[in-house]
Amino acid sequence: MRRQPARGVVVSLGLLVAGCGLLGDPDAVLPIEDVRTTGRELPGTLAGNPTGPHVEILTGTVGGEDIEVVAQRDGPGICLAVRRAPEGSTGCGPLPDADPIGRGFGMLLPAGLPPEDGSAPPLQVAGLLSAEVSAVVIELVDGRDARALLFSLAPAEVEGSGFVAYLPADEVGWSVVALSSDGSELGRLEYASGH
Repeated sequence: MRRQPARGVVVSLGLLVAGCGLLGDPDAVLPIEDVRTTGRELPGTLAGNPTGPHVEILTGTVGGEDIEVVAQRDGPGICLAVRRAPEGSTGCGPLPDADPIGRGFGMLLPAGLPPEDGSAPPLQVAGLLSAEVSAVVIELVDGRDARALLFSLAPAEVEGSGFVAYLPADEVGWSVVALSSDGSELGRLEYASGH
């Protein structure tokens, strides 16, 4: 599936959305359960030009399937991978404050391909955030809001944070909104699923 941010950046969506606690419990996303922040160093490399440790940032489950978020500094940038069987997504790019795609947002991750059996996996929403962002909210077209889960990139020796979340496969459109610590809107990216 293709997603299209309002600012003209085309992204294949399969993003995880992360957030902190400005709002109550999420009601519009599939919950990420059993979240464990590990900071565990991994063998091998994720980055093409590794300049920091290859680390597992966090693990958890979504809909009974394990997820893992992995990161590694890549020269002056960063590589981030979000994995949930049978798909995963990996992206490498500049640090969030270096080349934003919209105020508050850095790189967004492209989705993996849907399984060949035709089943519809949840939509992942994930990416990087600039230092000024304190929360991420997903606004669905039916008026519901959901906060995302934020995670620190410190185990990968990177300042800043990322976000991750899952939406039901049948969502047709949403906005990803970055908020400051006082709750004011910093940036917004609009998506439509193409259904």
